[in-house]
Parts: sequence; structure tokens; C-alpha cells
Amino acid sequence: MIRYFLGVIWQLIIKNPIKIVAMILAIISYNYAGSFKSGTYKEPIVKEFNDGGNWVYIARSTNNSSGYEVMVSQSKEKLVDNCIVLEDYDDRNVLLWILFGLTSLVFLISTIIGLVNDDDDFGWNLDSCQEISINNLIYCELEDDVYYYMAFGRLIGKSNTQINPRRVSDHFNTYSLSDLRKCPMFSTKKQNRNNLLDKLGI
Repeated sequence: MIRYFLGVIWQLIIKNPIKIVAMILAIISYNYAGSFKSGTYKEPIVKEFNDGGNWVYIARSTNNSSGYEVMVSQSKEKLVDNCIVLEDYDDRNVLLWILFGLTSLVFLISTIIGLVNDDDDFGWNLDSCQEISINNLIYCELEDDVYYYMAFGRLIGKSNTQINPRRVSDHFNTYSLSDLRKCPMFSTKKQNRNNLLDKLGI
């Protein structure tokens, strides 16, 4: 059974590379976003005053055309060397949050479109993945000029002519694990003989 589930997972990865990559990137970016420590910088304060319960700070700024920047705080800020210390959020965190948002959207939108429209190009192709995984586990034994097709000790079907290995599950309408469980338990004469010899230790 483990081989079957591993096979389904592998087929999902092969058939949905964009969604898988988007999901992995979303997980990685979410885990690392916010992990880069913010830096600090100082702005020289020209004047500070209280205005209706809010503290107003006028600082020199090269980024503003007037040469000054006005900052408002609900509480009095501690000044260091007559400068206000501000937090500088690391740009790498911003980029990671953006990457997380974009990849999450790609993953969710493509999945939803596939589910709503039953579109194989956007869907996960789960039915196809199950069919291929089952087909890869089916083996054939020839006995008394009859081809027996089996998996997990169950008889999927038998035929007087050999069937293309890639078409066995489709030929016998066995596409998933639930279909396989409907098949009867079975073993060939050769298997029964080998089982008996194993019990006897021969």
C-alpha cells in the first residue's frame, strides 16, 4: 500500500509542477518572512511638543523637499543625543511576504479553477495519478495459456491474450484503490505452490 500512495504522490508532483513549486515557495517564504532582524536609524529632532495628547516631533530629513519631516506619536519618545531612534524594517522580509502572497494566490486560484471547472489543465489530475499508480503495481503471470493480472494479491482480470502494460487498468476498469478492493483475492497455482513450500521451509 505504501508503494501505491508514494506512486500517487510522485504522479501528483510530475503532473502539477507549477502548483507544487508555488506551494513549496509559499511554505518557505512564510517560514522565513519576518526572520530578518530590523535595523535602526536616527533622525535629528529640531523641535518636540505636545498637541492634544499626541507628541509631535519635527526632524531634519534629506528625503523631504522641505528638509523636515513631521512625526506624531501617542506617547513621548525617548531621544538619544537629541535624535529619535526609528526602526528600519528589513526589505528582505517585505520581499518574502510579497512572494508568499503571490505564490499562495497562484496555488489557490489554480486549484479552485480546476475544482470548479473540472479542468485537467488546472486541476490536480488525481484520477489520472491514481490510475497510473495502480497500473504500475499490476503484474502479470502466465499460467495454462491464460494471462492473470494481479496487484496486492487480488485478481484484476485475466485474458487469453497479453494486454499492453500501460492499458491494463483501463482495460479492466480498475482506476483506484477502491476499485482494486472490489477485486477478489486470488493466487495462481504457482503462487500457491511457492507459499506451501515456504511454510514447509523448503
